[in-house]
Amino acid sequence: MNVYHPVLEKYERQARQYDRRWNRSFGRALLDACIEAVPWTRVWRVLDVGCGTGALEQAVVGRLVPAARPPVQLIGVDASLAMLSEAQGKLNGNGRGLLTWSNALAERLPFRTASVDAVVCNNSFHYYRHPTQVLEEFHRVLRPDGSLVLADWCCDYPANKLGQWALRVADRTGIHRYGLQRCYGMEECAELLTAAGFQIEMGRCFEVNWGWGVMVYRARA
Repeated sequence: MNVYHPVLEKYERQARQYDRRWNRSFGRALLDACIEAVPWTRVWRVLDVGCGTGALEQAVVGRLVPAARPPVQLIGVDASLAMLSEAQGKLNGNGRGLLTWSNALAERLPFRTASVDAVVCNNSFHYYRHPTQVLEEFHRVLRPDGSLVLADWCCDYPANKLGQWALRVADRTGIHRYGLQRCYGMEECAELLTAAGFQIEMGRCFEVNWGWGVMVYRARA
């Protein structure tokens, strides 16, 4: 995990304050769009890669045991033990045993091939050093016709471009260790998904505030 040391170091410091600091207007808007894009009526085992403090799990825990079909199982995966610890503490006792957690990199998921119905990647794709490898790994663990929902920053918006530039300058000068890899635009993200073997079902972007925008894709394996 050495390549992600700046990111992990940051989240070791921020884990306890993360929800108060980030899961407000921007984080909530992105999470809501992500949850809306998941085809809940046709999935049962869902992998949440880059789950952080378990915001998605907390938001959908009430939907985990629908009466009309088998219960949904949510598996939160994150490279940061500190963030996973926050998620476990926050959701301890909820989910009726249907929430599990895994400490792993997105590039090397510890799950069998074709073992999950959906993969969710919310607000973490801009960190990944090897995006093609990550998407191929998502494709590997998905069952045939399984769904990937990817929600992230969108570099088609001016504030995102400026923010990406500022964070990279800060990283290079040592002012702040953020660990940002890259923010993608809609077209480039679509090309990455297609190259990894996904068929895009839906893609949209929208502005959250002050020229800052996000994008959401749903694609099938």
